[in-house]
Amino acid sequence: MGIRKRGKCWFVDVRDAKGKRIRRTVGTSKAVAVMVEKDLQLKTARGQYLGIFETKRTPFSDYALEWLERKKVTVSQSTWRDYKSIMEVYAIPHFGRMPLCLIRRRDVEEFLDKMHALSAKRKNNVMVPVKNLFNDARRREDLRESPCELIRRFKEEKALIDPFSFPEMKLFLDAVDPHFVAYFTTAFFTGMRPNELLALKWHNVDFVMKSITIREGRVQGIEGPPKTLSSYRDIDMLDPLHDVLAQYRLTCPNDAVYVFRNRVGNPLSVDNLRNRVWYPALAKAKLRKRTMYQTRHTFASLMLAHGEDPLWIARMLGHTTLQMVFQHYGKFIRNRMRKDGVRFTQGMTEAGLCPSVPKKPEGHVLYTIPTETAKPLPARVGEGLEKSSDIQFGHTLGTDAKDLQKKGSRFPVTP
Repeated sequence: MGIRKRGKCWFVDVRDAKGKRIRRTVGTSKAVAVMVEKDLQLKTARGQYLGIFETKRTPFSDYALEWLERKKVTVSQSTWRDYKSIMEVYAIPHFGRMPLCLIRRRDVEEFLDKMHALSAKRKNNVMVPVKNLFNDARRREDLRESPCELIRRFKEEKALIDPFSFPEMKLFLDAVDPHFVAYFTTAFFTGMRPNELLALKWHNVDFVMKSITIREGRVQGIEGPPKTLSSYRDIDMLDPLHDVLAQYRLTCPNDAVYVFRNRVGNPLSVDNLRNRVWYPALAKAKLRKRTMYQTRHTFASLMLAHGEDPLWIARMLGHTTLQMVFQHYGKFIRNRMRKDGVRFTQGMTEAGLCPSVPKKPEGHVLYTIPTETAKPLPARVGEGLEKSSDIQFGHTLGTDAKDLQKKGSRFPVTP
């Protein structure tokens, strides 16, 4: 370490506070080399950063292109395409040739301000590769700190869950092109994601065991592994779906690979399916416009509303825990036997903390109030009240149907 001469040039060789070796060429003057060495030693003693970009000042655009090349082997091809598109459309045009080491938090905030027209979700998606780039630069010791470190995510609107009812599902399946009935029946009865349906192959459909195996998905025309590890799963094939797929299989060629294909036998495109099949079928059935992902929400909500086991539903959807099910579909869970809080109230009653509450019979029951508990309203001057034993419904209104007739009510009274 120190200064040394190679040929006619002097070099300064020191280490910073992190132990990283810093070497600089200072020219042909030894005196200048000594001054540079003392300056670097002073900066090191003060804890100042001596990184490579203090001298080279690599532009953001160049570093971004190098970062994209490194990411090719660490992320999926569809993800890499998204990163590349975001860099080319948003990040590189904004930061351009600005040295990476000179980009500060305020520069990132200005970058976000220019995207004010985008939704919160889109802004968060744009920031994913930008944050990754700066974090990777910091991890590789090309930066001292990331300017995105304290940048918070934007608050996104909760995804709209607008499931179909059974009558709406029937209207849609009656209106959709018959060639795609099997596709949407599978979507409604399994809760599979669109990318999983597009990549489904016949060898993953087991008619004997009545199961569908999920092992891959297709995004932007590229097939790859499913979204998460829990997405590798076996889906139970319900009897109605089994009958539909078995009949559909008879119409497909024996050598067909993909389950769902277009009319010429090619794999389906999600964009064509959405614009040429889904939306026209909704319009024909006179149903409100929804996204195709609502088929997945429909499966989960209808299963929960009909009392199916939430753990089984989570497994069918590809979730490892019940958290996602309760978080997104909690309002559809119905307790078919009692109202929540009954046992808690019963416990308080047994402890003497509240008066006894009569149990509510199951089913649709018209409640009547016993004569001794019914308290009629005070009689008006000059008018009498009917006996309390005539009251047959769960209220104590003191107005009788005969009085309404005398006053000229337009509603007929059944004797």
